[in-house]
Amino acid sequence: MPVVKTQLWLNKFVKACKQQLRSNHYINQCETICFPLENNFSEISPEEIQYELLSHGLFASNEWRQIEDRLKRMEQNNYWEIVDQEYQRLQKKWSGPEAAIFIFPIRNKNRLFGTNSTNKNGVAYKDAIFLFLSPELNETEVKALLAHEYNHVCRLAYLNLEANQIALKDSLILEGLGEFAVKELYGERFLGPWVNLYSLDDIKLLWKTHFIPSLNIIGREKHQIFLYGNKRPFPKLIGYNLGFQIVDSYHKKHGPFQNAELYSKSSEEIINGSIFSERN
Repeated sequence: MPVVKTQLWLNKFVKACKQQLRSNHYINQCETICFPLENNFSEISPEEIQYELLSHGLFASNEWRQIEDRLKRMEQNNYWEIVDQEYQRLQKKWSGPEAAIFIFPIRNKNRLFGTNSTNKNGVAYKDAIFLFLSPELNETEVKALLAHEYNHVCRLAYLNLEANQIALKDSLILEGLGEFAVKELYGERFLGPWVNLYSLDDIKLLWKTHFIPSLNIIGREKHQIFLYGNKRPFPKLIGYNLGFQIVDSYHKKHGPFQNAELYSKSSEEIINGSIFSERN
């Protein structure tokens, strides 16, 4: 089953913390949660995996006393079954590749996307998805997060690249396609808060002066300032907003498209066919 039974790992983590109250729970987390992931991250250590996942929303090890209750509520909400069924539907709809899916509680007070979006986050790699969830999410919110991340897996498979090998233009379109999939599948109310932060007039100058000259910069780590902003001249989540506006406007001008057709368009074609084309 693509959805891994991470409940077992979480129970093992809590048990280790209870049995070793004075031990380093950060180490317990690494041993129970990250060591089993070594096959999915062949080139980095469990400690690096832990750092990576914590940066995307994995619960902090000192929250171990709360994990048992959160896990129970997540199981009562059938998150693992919901994700498995929706994954199978999306894989068939998009003719997508296999991907292992790992579900964990999200870190308390996660501020990655601001105060209005602290109860879920995800990260996708070429053949794996991590979903960080709170027990308060409804079924459609869980499905929408999965669709956004699985769309990334499909796009990366089309590009035949790892996330750290793609250009900035591909990062922008990757995020735009993921959120546009949410709009198509579940409706605008489930879109991320960043999609309405800026209008075309707000950001067109920034696009021309800072983004266009940088579109071929390679390496996801070099794209962070363009995506997340929060440092002059880039406002908060500018790249996420831009990516969605590019894809959404391309679809309005050239769509509709069938199933996987949109995510198999090149980044250049989508940008040049959008309202952000240099011809506009």
